[in-house]
Parts: sequence; C-alpha cells; structure tokens
Amino acid sequence: MKLIRQTMLAGALAALLSPRSALALDCSALPNPVYIQSGDTQEPLLKALGQKLRASQASPMTLIYKTSGSCTNIDAMYKGTKLTTNPLYIPSVAEDPTWDPSKPAPQCTIDPNGVPLDLAISALFVSACDPSPPPSGIGLFQGPVQPYVFIVPEASSQRAITAEEAYFVFGFGSAGKVEPWTDESLYFIRTTTKSTLLTMAAAIGVPGAKWKGVMLDKSSEVLSGVATSPNPEKTIGILGAEIYDGNRDKVDALAFQAFKQKHAYYPDSTATSFDKRNVRDGHYTIWSPTVYLAPVDAQGTVTNPRVRYLVDMILSKTVSPAPEFDPLDVVISKGLVPDCAMKVTRSFEGGDLSLYTPAEPCGCFYESRVGMPSAACKTCGGDGECGGGKCRHGFCEAK
Repeated sequence: MKLIRQTMLAGALAALLSPRSALALDCSALPNPVYIQSGDTQEPLLKALGQKLRASQASPMTLIYKTSGSCTNIDAMYKGTKLTTNPLYIPSVAEDPTWDPSKPAPQCTIDPNGVPLDLAISALFVSACDPSPPPSGIGLFQGPVQPYVFIVPEASSQRAITAEEAYFVFGFGSAGKVEPWTDESLYFIRTTTKSTLLTMAAAIGVPGAKWKGVMLDKSSEVLSGVATSPNPEKTIGILGAEIYDGNRDKVDALAFQAFKQKHAYYPDSTATSFDKRNVRDGHYTIWSPTVYLAPVDAQGTVTNPRVRYLVDMILSKTVSPAPEFDPLDVVISKGLVPDCAMKVTRSFEGGDLSLYTPAEPCGCFYESRVGMPSAACKTCGGDGECGGGKCRHGFCEAK
C-alpha cells in the first residue's frame, strides 16, 4: 500500500512539473500577450503563426485566444466585452518542447475581473452579423478568403450537391424529399452565430435561423458527427475548408453547383488538389473574407503595436522588423487564400462576384506553394528581370 501511495505521489509530482503544468499558468505572466477572440476555423492559422511568433527574435509575442462564433466576436469588440473565461495560448519550446500546431493548445488562467480584447476575428463579412457601421475607435481590416464546403462521410457515394438541392435539404429537412438526405438528425450544422452556417445560408438562400439539422458549437463536433455517422449515405455536414483540408482522410467534400451555374465545382481544381483555383477565379462561390477587428486611433491605425504587426503580417503588408519566416507562406499553408491571389471579389455575404486585380498580386507565388505554377509564371531575383512588372516572393507579377 505504501508503494502504491509513493507511486501515486510521484505521478502527481511529475504531472505538476510537466509542460502541461502550464494549465495553471497566469495569462498575464506570458511574455508580450495578445488577447484574441476568433472563429474556430481560424485556429489553425493562429496556432501556426503563434508558434513562430513565440520563437521570434524580431517581434516576439504570445497569442492568447478563445474561439467563438464570428457574430459573437464582432459583438464583443463593438461592445468592449472582456475575456473572462480561461483561454488557450501558444506555448514556447521551453514550456513544452513537444508541442506543435496539430496538438491542442494549453490553457492559462485569466484575471477574474476580465481582460480587454486586443483583436477579434470574423470569418465572414461583418455586415452579415451587424449591418451598422463599426463604433468609433474600432477598425475593420479585410484578410484572406475562407472557403466553406458541404461534407459527407468517406463511405458516402455522393459527390456533388446543387444550390437547389441544398435549399430543400436544409430549408425543409425531411419534407424536402431530396434523396439521400432525408433524415434531419444526420444534418450536422453550426449555430446561428457561426460564419460557417451564415456563409452557407447566403449561398443557398435559407436564413440561418431556419436551417434544419443538429446545430453544433464547434467545427470539431461537425467533423466527428459526419465522420462517425452510422448511416453514411444519408449524412451531410458543413465545414470551413481549411478544417476539411486537414481532415481529408476522415470526410469528403461535395462539389457545389451554385444557382444559375450549369456545373458543380470543388473549391480546388480537383477533389484531391489543394490549389483553391475555383475559389480564386469565381467558379466556386461559397466563400467569405476573414475580417480583423481592433481598436484604432483617429487615423485608423491599430493602436496596439503587437496587434498591428500581427494583422499587417496576415494581410501581406511589409512589417518592421522583418520576421524570420514568410507570413504569406504560413497563411497559404493553412488553406486560406490571400487577397493578393484572388481574381474575383464581392462586397457582401453571398453577393455577386466581380473581376478583381489586387494592388500587389501574388498569384504565382501562391500557385507555387499549393501545386504547380502556371507556364506564365517566371521566377526572379529582382524587378529588373520582370519586364516592367514586380518581383514578389521570387516570382514576376504584373504589378
């Protein structure tokens, strides 16, 4: 019995001294903290960037974040709602040498009086949640594009869905009589504050509050519900594309045929590629921009220098001091499409698409990171090699 007690005590001490003892760490003790409230579809990016920023010598910071619905995040920034529940944070190598962005982030203990948010992240147009102008002192910064997908279990034989079919499936449920999706208990969707639901709602013309199905709080719950369904053929769900991209071994995406289209398209050029070609050129229509909300001064400049540095990096702007990594490469690696790689744009959720030319294009670099750049793309070492164009990220761009 004595040996058992000693073993248990040793185990308890080991747990307290392990890297995961950071669960009890005071958030305010973390170096250069940035407090963020974000949609969970953006968590992969926060983890990847956060790990690099935590180790950075140029501009080190600790990303401390809570995930919530985009509409909730917008409301929190507009109203100055403090963070009062224990958030997650990105650990340093010293705190946890085994941690990487594929693993859950540890928690820290928040001040019980709450901490003001430095940054809120929405994964859809702010107007979809609140059409009124932002309060004075709050700036909105449009970031990379986030596609969304309908998903089915790998065992499903379904490969595509039309907007009309989705309208009857999610608008009428069993009464819609769209085979094989006639069991509402096997529709795995999100709640009405989430960008995933609201973006999909705009794409198929069914208001978010009227959707049929099982409303779930987290993307991981949707993924699990679809992947483990006992009736794969009748199961369907909705998910952010970057969450899907990291879990293609568990579920399949459906090609989508929008209203007035004659063919269905994947976000990517094929079911197995990661190039987001059909998002970039307008063939795949279910997407929204990410939007970063932060306190600003009278000139519209983000007041917190660490937040300004972080947002500028994500928006592909030049930052000083230059980081030891390429932020654009990190954004692309997480399944988002940077604005500089887009060829179409829209001004509101589900709005018509129009042709778009970014001020500083990065299409060739983007293509080089997700597959094979087109034949027109030329590598370069400086502007002089680009015939009047600009050399960006090692490729000649038109301007």
